[in-house]
Amino acid sequence: MPHWPRGEEDASARPTERPRVVQIAVYLMYLGAALSAVSAVAVFGSRDRLANDAREMLRGQKQPLTPDKIDATVNTSLTLFVVFGALAVALWILMAVMNGKGKPWARTVATVLAVANVFNFVATGMSIVGLALLATGTVAAVLLWLPAARPWFATTRRLRV
Repeated sequence: MPHWPRGEEDASARPTERPRVVQIAVYLMYLGAALSAVSAVAVFGSRDRLANDAREMLRGQKQPLTPDKIDATVNTSLTLFVVFGALAVALWILMAVMNGKGKPWARTVATVLAVANVFNFVATGMSIVGLALLATGTVAAVLLWLPAARPWFATTRRLRV
Protein backbone atom coordinates (compact mmCIF):
# COMPACT_ATOMS: atom_id res chain seq x y z
CA MET A 1 0.00 0.00 0.00
CA PRO A 2 1.42 3.40 -0.94
CA HIS A 3 2.43 5.75 1.83
CA TRP A 4 1.35 9.34 1.33
CA PRO A 5 3.00 12.08 3.37
CA ARG A 6 0.64 13.39 6.02
CA GLY A 7 2.48 16.51 6.94
CA GLU A 8 5.72 18.42 6.95
CA GLU A 9 7.44 15.97 9.30
CA ASP A 10 6.36 12.92 7.28
CA ALA A 11 7.57 14.40 4.00
CA SER A 12 11.00 15.40 5.27
CA ALA A 13 13.96 13.99 3.43
CA ARG A 14 16.70 11.88 4.88
CA PRO A 15 19.78 13.76 6.13
CA THR A 16 22.35 14.44 3.43
CA GLU A 17 25.34 14.31 5.77
CA ARG A 18 26.26 10.88 7.09
CA PRO A 19 25.99 10.75 10.90
CA ARG A 20 29.29 10.38 12.75
CA VAL A 21 28.31 7.01 14.26
CA VAL A 22 27.58 5.63 10.79
CA GLN A 23 30.89 7.00 9.49
CA ILE A 24 32.74 5.28 12.34
CA ALA A 25 30.87 2.02 11.63
CA VAL A 26 31.85 2.26 7.95
CA TYR A 27 35.51 2.82 8.90
CA LEU A 28 35.32 -0.21 11.20
CA MET A 29 33.94 -2.28 8.33
CA TYR A 30 36.88 -1.29 6.15
CA LEU A 31 39.15 -2.23 9.05
CA GLY A 32 37.35 -5.60 9.16
CA ALA A 33 38.08 -6.07 5.45
CA ALA A 34 41.77 -5.34 6.05
CA LEU A 35 41.92 -7.72 9.02
CA SER A 36 40.22 -10.44 6.95
CA ALA A 37 42.77 -9.97 4.17
CA VAL A 38 45.65 -10.18 6.66
CA SER A 39 44.12 -13.30 8.19
CA ALA A 40 43.74 -14.96 4.78
CA VAL A 41 47.37 -14.26 3.88
CA ALA A 42 48.76 -15.11 7.34
CA VAL A 43 47.51 -18.68 7.05
CA PHE A 44 50.42 -19.37 4.70
CA GLY A 45 52.75 -18.93 7.67
CA SER A 46 51.09 -21.83 9.45
CA ARG A 47 51.76 -24.46 6.78
CA ASP A 48 53.57 -26.72 9.28
CA ARG A 49 50.63 -26.61 11.70
CA LEU A 50 48.27 -27.42 8.84
CA ALA A 51 50.49 -30.36 7.86
CA ASN A 52 50.35 -31.68 11.44
CA ASP A 53 46.57 -31.26 11.48
CA ALA A 54 46.37 -33.09 8.14
CA ARG A 55 48.42 -36.00 9.52
CA GLU A 56 46.13 -36.28 12.54
CA MET A 57 43.03 -36.13 10.35
CA LEU A 58 44.35 -38.78 7.95
CA ARG A 59 45.33 -41.04 10.88
CA GLY A 60 41.85 -40.65 12.33
CA GLN A 61 40.36 -41.66 8.99
CA LYS A 62 42.79 -44.60 8.76
CA GLN A 63 44.18 -43.30 5.47
CA PRO A 64 47.80 -43.71 4.34
CA LEU A 65 50.16 -40.91 5.43
CA THR A 66 51.91 -40.31 2.12
CA PRO A 67 53.63 -36.95 1.51
CA ASP A 68 51.42 -36.41 -1.55
CA LYS A 69 48.24 -36.98 0.47
CA ILE A 70 49.41 -34.61 3.23
CA ASP A 71 50.42 -31.93 0.68
CA ALA A 72 47.08 -32.26 -1.11
CA THR A 73 45.19 -31.84 2.17
CA VAL A 74 47.29 -28.81 3.16
CA ASN A 75 46.90 -27.22 -0.28
CA THR A 76 43.14 -27.76 -0.18
CA SER A 77 43.00 -26.15 3.26
CA LEU A 78 45.06 -23.16 2.12
CA THR A 79 42.87 -22.72 -0.96
CA LEU A 80 39.72 -22.77 1.17
CA PHE A 81 41.20 -20.23 3.61
CA VAL A 82 42.05 -17.88 0.75
CA VAL A 83 38.67 -18.27 -0.98
CA PHE A 84 36.70 -17.71 2.21
CA GLY A 85 39.05 -14.87 3.16
CA ALA A 86 38.39 -13.18 -0.19
CA LEU A 87 34.64 -13.63 0.31
CA ALA A 88 34.92 -12.12 3.79
CA VAL A 89 36.82 -9.11 2.41
CA ALA A 90 34.19 -8.63 -0.30
CA LEU A 91 31.36 -8.89 2.24
CA TRP A 92 32.99 -6.38 4.60
CA ILE A 93 33.45 -3.92 1.73
CA LEU A 94 29.90 -4.45 0.46
CA MET A 95 28.52 -3.81 3.95
CA ALA A 96 30.68 -0.68 4.33
CA VAL A 97 29.53 0.76 1.00
CA MET A 98 25.84 -0.08 1.41
CA ASN A 99 25.64 1.06 5.04
CA GLY A 100 27.48 4.21 4.01
CA LYS A 101 24.69 4.81 1.49
CA GLY A 102 22.03 4.28 4.16
CA LYS A 103 20.54 1.04 2.85
CA PRO A 104 18.32 -0.38 5.62
CA TRP A 105 18.79 -3.98 4.44
CA ALA A 106 22.57 -3.59 4.78
CA ARG A 107 22.23 -2.56 8.41
CA THR A 108 20.17 -5.70 9.05
CA VAL A 109 22.60 -7.96 7.16
CA ALA A 110 25.60 -6.47 8.99
CA THR A 111 23.86 -7.12 12.30
CA VAL A 112 23.01 -10.73 11.39
CA LEU A 113 26.63 -11.32 10.34
CA ALA A 114 27.91 -9.83 13.62
CA VAL A 115 25.59 -12.06 15.66
CA ALA A 116 26.64 -15.12 13.62
CA ASN A 117 30.28 -14.23 14.31
CA VAL A 118 29.57 -14.09 18.06
CA PHE A 119 28.01 -17.58 17.94
CA ASN A 120 30.96 -18.84 15.90
CA PHE A 121 33.36 -17.43 18.51
CA VAL A 122 31.47 -19.06 21.38
CA ALA A 123 31.34 -22.42 19.56
CA THR A 124 34.89 -22.60 18.20
CA GLY A 125 37.08 -19.96 19.80
CA MET A 126 39.34 -17.80 17.69
CA SER A 127 42.77 -16.35 17.20
CA ILE A 128 43.76 -12.80 18.13
CA VAL A 129 42.83 -11.63 14.62
CA GLY A 130 39.51 -13.47 14.93
CA LEU A 131 38.85 -11.74 18.23
CA ALA A 132 39.69 -8.38 16.63
CA LEU A 133 37.26 -9.16 13.80
CA LEU A 134 34.60 -10.10 16.34
CA ALA A 135 35.05 -6.82 18.21
CA THR A 136 35.13 -4.79 14.99
CA GLY A 137 31.92 -6.31 13.63
CA THR A 138 30.08 -6.11 16.93
CA VAL A 139 30.96 -2.46 17.56
CA ALA A 140 30.07 -1.54 13.95
CA ALA A 141 26.69 -3.27 14.24
CA VAL A 142 25.90 -1.55 17.54
CA LEU A 143 26.81 1.86 16.09
CA LEU A 144 24.42 1.31 13.18
CA TRP A 145 21.49 0.96 15.59
CA LEU A 146 22.19 3.98 17.79
CA PRO A 147 19.50 6.71 17.74
CA ALA A 148 21.87 9.09 15.91
CA ALA A 149 22.05 6.62 12.99
CA ARG A 150 18.31 6.05 12.58
CA PRO A 151 17.55 9.03 10.32
CA TRP A 152 20.28 7.90 7.92
CA PHE A 153 18.53 4.58 7.38
CA ALA A 154 14.98 5.95 7.28
CA THR A 155 13.50 5.53 3.84
CA THR A 156 10.92 7.75 2.25
CA ARG A 157 8.47 5.58 0.41
CA ARG A 158 7.41 7.06 -2.85
CA LEU A 159 4.63 6.02 -5.11
CA ARG A 160 6.02 5.09 -8.49
CA VAL A 161 3.73 5.55 -11.43
